[in-house]
Amino acid sequence: MTTKRETWRSHWGMIVAMIGTAIGLGNIWRFPYLCGKYGGASFLIPYVVLLFGIAIFAMMCEWVLGRHTKREPLGAFDKIKFPFGRDIGAWGVIGPFFLYSYYIVITSWVIFFVFASLEGLYFGKDTEAYFSSFLGSKWIFVVHFIAVCITSGILAMGVQKGIERACKIMIPTLFVLLIIVAIRSVTLPGAAEGIEFYMRPRWEGLLNVETWIAALGQVFFTLSLGMGAMLLYGSYMKDEWGIPMNALTVTLGNTSASILAGFAIFPAAFALGFGAVIGGAKSIGLTFFVLPKVFEVMPGGHIFGGIFFVLLAFGAISSAISIQEPAIAWLKEEASWTRREAALFTGIILWIMGLPFILNGFVQGGIGAKLALLSKMDIIIGQLAIPVFGILAIIAVGYFMGNRGFDEMNKNARVKLSHTWIKFWIRAIVPVFIGLLFMLTLIRVLQDNGIIPRVIPSAKDIEFTSIGITPMTVFMTIFICVIFWGGFIYFTVKVLTIERDKRRRVKRGLHHSR
Repeated sequence: MTTKRETWRSHWGMIVAMIGTAIGLGNIWRFPYLCGKYGGASFLIPYVVLLFGIAIFAMMCEWVLGRHTKREPLGAFDKIKFPFGRDIGAWGVIGPFFLYSYYIVITSWVIFFVFASLEGLYFGKDTEAYFSSFLGSKWIFVVHFIAVCITSGILAMGVQKGIERACKIMIPTLFVLLIIVAIRSVTLPGAAEGIEFYMRPRWEGLLNVETWIAALGQVFFTLSLGMGAMLLYGSYMKDEWGIPMNALTVTLGNTSASILAGFAIFPAAFALGFGAVIGGAKSIGLTFFVLPKVFEVMPGGHIFGGIFFVLLAFGAISSAISIQEPAIAWLKEEASWTRREAALFTGIILWIMGLPFILNGFVQGGIGAKLALLSKMDIIIGQLAIPVFGILAIIAVGYFMGNRGFDEMNKNARVKLSHTWIKFWIRAIVPVFIGLLFMLTLIRVLQDNGIIPRVIPSAKDIEFTSIGITPMTVFMTIFICVIFWGGFIYFTVKVLTIERDKRRRVKRGLHHSR
């Protein structure tokens, strides 16, 4: 038994919701960390290439499957008669549960650091030790409960009144706050060195296989592909909205947040003497024990620290919502539960599933020991299991839906994609690259655990010597900003203008028919 399906109320609401499911910790925590580890623009260039060459097409496939079937992941695969469709689609419901169980724990850290920053609780302390002690404190239980309540409460209100309304507030606010922090960062004395690190390519880094593996993994992770969320959100799309241009708009908007995060972090870190940490073993903790130290010595650090973690919380919550939504949609549409019942039930289950990751924080040892369980789950789910679902969604559209899939992709699109080349790209190129990511990631995991000999060489540290702002840095900065920020603004205005013109034509048609 199914109930009447909800849709996005407005085109703008759909865009911010899609951006919301993509923007999160992957943009503001993971992207700067990987940029630092792999040499700034040496990582950024492969990231951009793979973003437009692979990820955007994978996103369109998930939207096509969702909108064509008007079902959640389990029902979508079953409806197109995909082999073992219900079993495969079930992963789009169950898989996000495992991802959410540790993602919401990280979200709870962010919520805690909003208050810690505003109150200056870590000021004057060893921030790494402070973060470690927080992981084993009673406060982690409190903020974890708060985080689950926030996401479940928003989801209980529905697609339009809950998800869409929340994202309309959170995503624009996130961008405004991120711009404020980035402006403050780049105007600090000595910030030029951080911009130089971030935007000047070290070409030796482009020859590193691990850099490309990491870049492909990041574009997959940051766009929320392979976890059922984009497929489900696509099912809420109205037929009159073209898919290709909207996919480009969401991709540009998502990456604009990542680029801004880099400008917020790197200039401040170098300006305030933390450049040596960038790219080192501790750079993974930039957000939770390096940046707090930056805020401590930054003028107005209480305010800017609070602002930064508020925006990070907005991004984390908007993504957490999309991860929990597939299970709620399944209970609502397939089991005839009310949305509130489904939100409460899934919230309780997910709260329980997060407890092992919290309890791991009470073990003796450093941060590595306290986060060991979370790190392992991230590898299993985030890097290995999710890409498999992504490949299957692409195969479903490229092969099992056939022309129906490509017709759906071009339905009511202002700019239509040629069937000839899009079929080849989606059937051959995209799944091959994602499959390659999966295999290389699996090999790297096995060799890192000593199960097989080392095949993929470890990334070498890229030495950075500041030589001032070079012409290449200026070019890269202008190019990246124009492409992503300019492109996002242009295509957002474009798709909204197209929708407005369609509404006007419909109204004129109704008027003349009378």
